[in-house]
Amino acid sequence: MPSSASSAVKMAMQRSERLWQKTVMQRHEYMNKFGDVGFFPAVTGQTYFAYPYSIWDLIPASFNCPVEIERIGRMGDGGKWVCGVQNESSFEQELLTRTNCRVWGYDYSVNDFGPVLDESNRQRTSFMQAGIAGQSSPNSVPPFFSIMDIMAMNGHDYIDLLKIDIEFAEFEALAAMDDALPSNHEFPIGQILIELHLSQPSDITLTRFLSWWEALENRGFRPAWTEPNLMVVTLRAEDLMPRCAEYTLLNARDHRNKIYNEGR
Repeated sequence: MPSSASSAVKMAMQRSERLWQKTVMQRHEYMNKFGDVGFFPAVTGQTYFAYPYSIWDLIPASFNCPVEIERIGRMGDGGKWVCGVQNESSFEQELLTRTNCRVWGYDYSVNDFGPVLDESNRQRTSFMQAGIAGQSSPNSVPPFFSIMDIMAMNGHDYIDLLKIDIEFAEFEALAAMDDALPSNHEFPIGQILIELHLSQPSDITLTRFLSWWEALENRGFRPAWTEPNLMVVTLRAEDLMPRCAEYTLLNARDHRNKIYNEGR
């Protein structure tokens, strides 16, 4: 990357960091003022004027990706917003077609990638019928593995893109990884493409959720894009609240990410 481009990326990231810090300050001001009033406190006209916020307002996508951001995969549920793909399964298929990456997939509910995956790309994929959890249980049926154990199994010390949609288990899976790494250790993931599930009933309160979220922020992850998953509303699931949302989290402290750190 030319020095001028590298300098521009660095300046863009510094501006984004300031914007993100502003939203963190606003979040803390909200919590200090209102306390834990739940994820969706505004359910009537009266409560709206008292608490005109939802959980998604407290964690806005305030960090701008310093290069192009593009939605990869099909429209609707399944596609993800990725920072820096540029011109280089619907998500996995498009990613494999446009880059030289390899994809490792894990899902205990199916036995392979979907039919949309071209045979020409299969040599760069690996699939295991297993689940992701905070703690590994390899002898269970189906087996479950932590992210750190999966990385060790594959001989990996770094993940460029972690796409994770594991129906509420994202909290324990990423918390376990955070706990397993020393506090001064660079988190070995470049981007996390995640669907957050605030399903009920659950012991995840607003306070606990924000503690989990800020642990990721403390590791360097910044929200660069968000997209509500309104299928939970249109399908009339649970209490009709928008309890699911997609987020793209960039690791702003990741010195191995060539997309926006080369030449830094």
